[in-house]
Amino acid sequence: MSKLYNTQKDITSNFENFLKNAVPNIRKTQFNIIPSILFGIIQAESIASSDIAKNLKDNFLDVKLDSVIKRINRFFRNKLFDPYNFYKQIISYSLSTYKKKHSDKRVHIILDHMFSHENYTTLMFTMRLGSQGIPIWFKCFKGNDNDAFMIDTILQGIKEVSDMFSDYDFELIFLADRWFNSCDILNYIDSLGHTYCIRLKKTLYVYYFDEKENHIIRKNVGELFHYKHLSTYYNNINITKHQLNCNIVISDSKDTDEPWIIATNGDSRRAIKDYSYRFGAIECVFKNQKSNGFYLEKISTASLKAFTSMFCLVCVCVLFLTLLGAYYSRNRSYIKEKITTHKNYIINGKKIKKRVLSLFNTGLTFFKRAFNSHHYISISYKFILYDI
Repeated sequence: MSKLYNTQKDITSNFENFLKNAVPNIRKTQFNIIPSILFGIIQAESIASSDIAKNLKDNFLDVKLDSVIKRINRFFRNKLFDPYNFYKQIISYSLSTYKKKHSDKRVHIILDHMFSHENYTTLMFTMRLGSQGIPIWFKCFKGNDNDAFMIDTILQGIKEVSDMFSDYDFELIFLADRWFNSCDILNYIDSLGHTYCIRLKKTLYVYYFDEKENHIIRKNVGELFHYKHLSTYYNNINITKHQLNCNIVISDSKDTDEPWIIATNGDSRRAIKDYSYRFGAIECVFKNQKSNGFYLEKISTASLKAFTSMFCLVCVCVLFLTLLGAYYSRNRSYIKEKITTHKNYIINGKKIKKRVLSLFNTGLTFFKRAFNSHHYISISYKFILYDI
């Protein structure tokens, strides 16, 4: 009988070694169960306790399935497990390994809300990795809790993310959609020394000096003159008189239903390109957590504590698989595994190479192929953050 590589025991053992380094103060009871749950989430492609339990073998074989499910649920509800601090330590560890490829110091941070039907709301911050993203900070709320949308909650997230990068020489660029166009948010990002590129609602009032009229004019930002299929720039413009001075760029592209109106305290010539990273860098993460990955939307009756613990471990799995996908993409020694991540297309007579498998799905495919394989495939459990 041929030997099997990357068994459940091998995988959980490697997760244990990682946790010893990344979360050295972890409680023993948590340390004993988390690696198995992480394996079960990935193998089941689900966060539901029953799905996880069905995929756990080894030490769980002699335990009744119902008992395994109860043990997993007890962990999710355990008040001694702090999911926010746990994930903070893991993402801080990954950031310390960051292998920056691009020559500039720009790091894009995206913020948005994620909804799991009407059951839970999560304020999420992600970091762009290529055209995709990884979760770096979150806060969960029950139902459509107004606290998820409070300015103080959002400012807390911005501050904690800013602190994560305080020891690194990076230029943080915060990207957000129209819901986050509050002057308090923009001013706070600016006060921390970071850049913002945030889309404005067209009904927002702005004040600017009109050279033809020779005086200050008040208008809805959506009424400002802008070119068709060409960016229009307004520098040193006030949003809600005297409250915020910034630059505004309006881009009316044939690819958008309505013009992008972007406020920035940085270079307005780069604002549109920066903002264009927003969608892929956070929507991919949401998709990986839900219908494309671990089906968070299956959870509807869990307590807020249990859901937050689930969300935390889903973030760990998304982070792990995305970084594993990046690791695979960079390591030519894995070419024999023949995972098709890109395809060539002929567009306007030119040969264009396009990614057809996300970093997350590359990592997931690679993990599934390596699990219980008859030939040795090395999986990296170092959570190294490679630039793509």
